[in-house]
Amino acid sequence: MKTIFNQEDNNELVERILNLKQDSERKWGKMNVSQMLVHCQKPLEVANEQLIIKRNIFSYLFGAMMKKKLIDNGEDFKQNLPTSKQFKIESDFDFKKEQEMLSKMVQGLGQKGESAIKTQTHPFFGKMAPNEWGILFYKHLDHHLKQFGV
Repeated sequence: MKTIFNQEDNNELVERILNLKQDSERKWGKMNVSQMLVHCQKPLEVANEQLIIKRNIFSYLFGAMMKKKLIDNGEDFKQNLPTSKQFKIESDFDFKKEQEMLSKMVQGLGQKGESAIKTQTHPFFGKMAPNEWGILFYKHLDHHLKQFGV
């Protein structure tokens, strides 16, 4: 399975991020491309403990099942899934700035590797090993890059 920590997979993600355009149109969902770039930064901030989100009842009920589907079974994210309120982005942002920020964050994770993960608990999926974070990061970024056609 692809992971943000594999250099080839990481390079692919960065190239796709840099291929986005300010006027890239979404194929589904509500976010514009700049909002998506900020949204994709949030899980990376959770993993290095820049953003702390407490687990809620739904994460305890459904998190392990969804983790199994995505990580163990290799399924992709479905379109229009519910989003944590801390990951909902509704303001407007500077496209170039956020594109550069996300690409640097992704590159940084590729360079640091699994040691970049500071927490063992995902706010929805629960306990996760660093390699599982890497797979999840790749899948989440891939999902949203496909959303905008790259």
